[in-house]
Amino acid sequence: MTFDMHDPTDNPYMPLCVQDTVLNLDPHDLNFAHPLPDFLPRGPGLIDGGAPVTSATGLQHDDEDSLIDDMDDNSSEALVPVEDHDFPSYFVEHGSPQRLFHSHGTYSLPVDGDEMKREVAQHILFRMIIGGNHDAPAVCELLGHNPKERKVVDLCAGTGLWVLEMARDYPLVEFRGLDLVPIQTRYPPDNVRFEIADVTERLRFADASVDVVHARMTCLRADMVPRVLNEVARILRPGGLFLSAEWGGCPTLHPEHPSFAQHGAYIPGTISFYNAASAKVPTPAPRIPYLISLTGSFEEPVTRRRAIPMSTPYTPYPSGAAPSHDLHFVSRVMRRIVQGYADALVAGGSVWRGDADAFKDELERTDGIVCVYQTVCARKAANN
Repeated sequence: MTFDMHDPTDNPYMPLCVQDTVLNLDPHDLNFAHPLPDFLPRGPGLIDGGAPVTSATGLQHDDEDSLIDDMDDNSSEALVPVEDHDFPSYFVEHGSPQRLFHSHGTYSLPVDGDEMKREVAQHILFRMIIGGNHDAPAVCELLGHNPKERKVVDLCAGTGLWVLEMARDYPLVEFRGLDLVPIQTRYPPDNVRFEIADVTERLRFADASVDVVHARMTCLRADMVPRVLNEVARILRPGGLFLSAEWGGCPTLHPEHPSFAQHGAYIPGTISFYNAASAKVPTPAPRIPYLISLTGSFEEPVTRRRAIPMSTPYTPYPSGAAPSHDLHFVSRVMRRIVQGYADALVAGGSVWRGDADAFKDELERTDGIVCVYQTVCARKAANN
């Protein structure tokens, strides 16, 4: 597999020529059977350093049919299509070099073309690693039964790729993608609608009206998660599923690396960078399974953690055998993705260039650095 690109419009994080790669990974290489590594944020942990956001709800494309098909009867909001001339007000350029950001100042990463390419590469890599858009067989069973009666809501939809691919796989199921930033397509398929919404506020869906709620890379502060989970529990039907996928705390070393127990001393640049980044782009992953159980609305959640290599992979193979070619492929793509993440945070003023460069240099010269990808599947109890 080559990463050489001759087309400047290609994706620098995962070129088009390798986006259909089928990986044959040893599950042992990715297994992370340990508590998530965590850290104490240096800052207040707010996404924008200020108060939580309040935003209006609006449609990102014209869809005048069935605008209230899933509206909460107690909601006073109306869905209003966003007109073409309104879109520039959602964006602003700043930084050096200048990049495009959400104008409301609530999201610390850029929302420009380069960032979209990075998120596309990340989405495709996740799909390659877990073998699809989720790792919960119960989703297939649920959506495959009476699909015309099923509804899926994606929180913090981002590029919208997850929704679009799931909608293609389940064309009779209704999909709703919610996000503060209108960066998804304005011309989705008939069974998809994207909406501008703050997921930390009351969701506009009626009680027990949704079958699956998906939330990936939400960047929510830990104190926001309980109320989001309570809303998820409210809108899910009994037997419905909540799917969470998040980066878990701070990167660490592969659990079988000889310096795993002293990873803070072995990768100080990585630890310092992510401590700084966590103040602007928090991850709620370490507490999600516990917080799900606190709602009292779900059966025992199923949690899986995978150690995704960010630098040269470390695996304790016998007889000096090297890590697989596919594992090296994952590490190369992941390294590009997280280095782009570092540059994006620098552009937004969230971290110092010196911290980002020290982290990027450490990725190039230190083996065994992994980020932990945590997925959680929780079924709403039948008696709730």
